[in-house]
Amino acid sequence: MAKARKITGVMPQDSYRENARIVLPQQVEEVYTWEPFIWDVARREELHNMRISIKRLRYTMELFRFAYGAPKMHSKETAVADNERFTEFLKVIVDLQEILGDIHDGDVVLEVLADYETRSEQRTTTSGIAKLITQTRETRNTDYKTFLEKWEQLSVANFKQQLLSFFGS
Repeated sequence: MAKARKITGVMPQDSYRENARIVLPQQVEEVYTWEPFIWDVARREELHNMRISIKRLRYTMELFRFAYGAPKMHSKETAVADNERFTEFLKVIVDLQEILGDIHDGDVVLEVLADYETRSEQRTTTSGIAKLITQTRETRNTDYKTFLEKWEQLSVANFKQQLLSFFGS
């Protein structure tokens, strides 16, 4: 599993919002370090590491949520709009984490089943395991395709830049 990257620039004396503006973009960048690997279905570990990075981003976003919904020097309407936009960004992050989690679950199940099949001596059990492997592989491939389609849609929509701009605002 990928270690969390060290966050730099956080100053305890700075405001909650200022520190959010420092931390969140760094975590977005961490997520995108895994992007080159997602196009290769065999890069299971890298997909899992991306999920872990997305999970860190999600939980950090949840921690800093208040910074993007509290009235600042702007109007209450701006604070409400910021909160709504933040919520939409968070929904996307949660969705990505869940899809990648499903893919990882499939990978783990496939590994366990393949190991069991190799060790099994009973033909009837092996036949059932082979069927389960096929079904799990199909589900995993569907989840992977769903992830790639969603990622492509987000790329076309310039999601990363939108997120970075929002966090830096």
